[in-house]
Amino acid sequence: MLGKSAVVDLTHAWDGRQPSGGGPEHARPESQSDAERTNTAPRPLQPDDLVTHLNLPASVVRGRPTAAQIPARDLFAHAVLVDIAARVAQRADYRVTVEDLLAWERRNGRIPKGSVVLLNTGWSRRWGDPARYLNLDAQGVPRVPGFSANAITFLVSERDIRGVGLDTWGADVPPGTHGADTETRPLLQAGKWQLVNLTNLDRLPAKGTKLVIAPLRLEAGSAPARVIAILP
Repeated sequence: MLGKSAVVDLTHAWDGRQPSGGGPEHARPESQSDAERTNTAPRPLQPDDLVTHLNLPASVVRGRPTAAQIPARDLFAHAVLVDIAARVAQRADYRVTVEDLLAWERRNGRIPKGSVVLLNTGWSRRWGDPARYLNLDAQGVPRVPGFSANAITFLVSERDIRGVGLDTWGADVPPGTHGADTETRPLLQAGKWQLVNLTNLDRLPAKGTKLVIAPLRLEAGSAPARVIAILP
């Protein structure tokens, strides 16, 4: 069926040894006012949220489809890869800028509408070391790489992407546990998806990858997922 296409699993194994967000607050759904958040989809209690999973608009926007309600057809997507591992090696919390994305386009062509923009930061190499993977500072704020707020706005408004994927856990995974989520919340509010805790992104080409995203069918705005890449 796949012919000569290579297949790469982008999913971390859920073996009970993955990093932990820690503490009782980690396991509880958020409790915020409607002014702060319009979250209605319940967040299931998992043994550990730091596994490969899909965050959906339903986690922050009332009435959006849960993981159980996503049409199966929508779980297939084209993807592009932006590699910032060299920058992250110099600065752990580097945030991709609009200029970084435009530079990628000058080399590879315009980011296609409806695609998933994957960000290879090299962070998955830290997976076996919980302290380095979480990388919390003295105030408990994560110092991890990702997209800047301007880059997210550009991808949503100028490129109309399907969503993004990262090999990090992000400042808002689980939502509200550590730090602010000013980069990701606009993404979800705009109806886009976010994949987090991916691995093997360094094995993907800059463009041409197809994704198969298989979240558990949970009535929730976030769900663990198996993510498979089919290379051109």
